[in-house]
Amino acid sequence: MKNNGYDLSRKWFDFAFEHSEVKCQHTALFMWIIELNNRLGWKEQFGIPTNATMEGLHIGNKRTYLDALSDLAKWNFIQIISESKNQYSSTIISICRSKKATALHTALDTALIQHSNGIEHSIEHSSAPIDKQRNQETKKPRNNRVVFTPPSENDIYNFMGELNMKSGGKWSESKIVTESKNCFDHYTSTGWKTSGGAKIVSWEATVRKWMNNQFKFEANKKSNSYGKQSNSTADSIAKANQLYAEAVAISRARDNTRPDWSLEEA
Repeated sequence: MKNNGYDLSRKWFDFAFEHSEVKCQHTALFMWIIELNNRLGWKEQFGIPTNATMEGLHIGNKRTYLDALSDLAKWNFIQIISESKNQYSSTIISICRSKKATALHTALDTALIQHSNGIEHSIEHSSAPIDKQRNQETKKPRNNRVVFTPPSENDIYNFMGELNMKSGGKWSESKIVTESKNCFDHYTSTGWKTSGGAKIVSWEATVRKWMNNQFKFEANKKSNSYGKQSNSTADSIAKANQLYAEAVAISRARDNTRPDWSLEEA
């Protein structure tokens, strides 16, 4: 059965409601794991970048982060395939598929239903009117145009990490950190506008283009370095041949000017 974000989050909150040892960092971390796996197309195994996750969830202590990750594995919500070597590498995990609840309502469902019924009862017996005069201005058709929101440096880092994984891991973790900062600084300085002055509509497309340009630049640089190396080798061979020819000419000139000792003795 394929993973589903709603089912996974529902099972998590059912568990959290009945276990007092669950803390806010556990919830934040598991919700991020669900979101990351959803973005990656529900892969069986995937990586969680340590540095980006801690920064995005505002977890300042690495021990707290590792303990929360270990607890999720202990509670069978995730399985740790391989641990990260340092803060710049990723921990490889998979999401466990929990069994469905057998009861008609979990404890959380029951509590929410009771709470909802209590609110409805209080509204029914309240003497205060709840209907308000609607503002006629709200009947005007709304503008459905999406307002562009600039990404954070961490958003760009995460997106570059996803694109890098899809491209076969051409960049190292440190390269992604550097390029995400360069991209963020560049477009922040331009006010998130293109070189022609047009406003950027999709920052994801802009980041994708940035990475493709960098891939092409690195490929051309490598190709040029090979060309320079071959030219340098050819120049060295030509120079060596020239020096050899000069040495042979000097040697022959000396032989021609050397006196004939056999005639003098005679």
